[in-house]
Amino acid sequence: MLRTLRLGLLPVMALGLIACGRAQEPAGTPTISSDDVLMTAEAIAQATRSAATPTPSQTPMPPTATEILESATPAATATPLSAIVKADYNANVRSGPDEIFPAIDVLLQGDQANAVGRYSNPANGIWWSIRRIGSGRDGWIWGGAVTLSGDAGQVPFLESPPTPEIEPTEEPTETSEPSKTPIP
Repeated sequence: MLRTLRLGLLPVMALGLIACGRAQEPAGTPTISSDDVLMTAEAIAQATRSAATPTPSQTPMPPTATEILESATPAATATPLSAIVKADYNANVRSGPDEIFPAIDVLLQGDQANAVGRYSNPANGIWWSIRRIGSGRDGWIWGGAVTLSGDAGQVPFLESPPTPEIEPTEEPTETSEPSKTPIP
């Protein structure tokens, strides 16, 4: 629309410039006739009528009352009060948070236990100190073997128990008969 308006003003400005220029000319020069002015005005009016008008914005419809549909209330799910671990596969329960500690029990796939502590082992990650639900011995289980549910932030970090001393394996004892194989 602005473009059309500019195009329409162009002839008017041209006429104004011509008129100004003619005012400076000697008195014997012909001036613009009223027919010329009328034709220019009609041309501007026609350009304005044929110009594209912006599409008016749609008037929003007033809101209508919508019926509130009743929906089924979702069933409550049990959120554990404490963190619980569930075995992803049969996993050893150990006496401490590392594989060097002896296995003292097994947490079978799908079995659960309460996570009562945790230890971040630099060598192999998180270990959970567990308290068995039902039967079984309490101990430590590797975090990669279980899925934790509940708030892990509520499970305190614990110190590792002392590393067990590894007993050297016994050397084979000599038999009473000397070996007949020559030693190189």
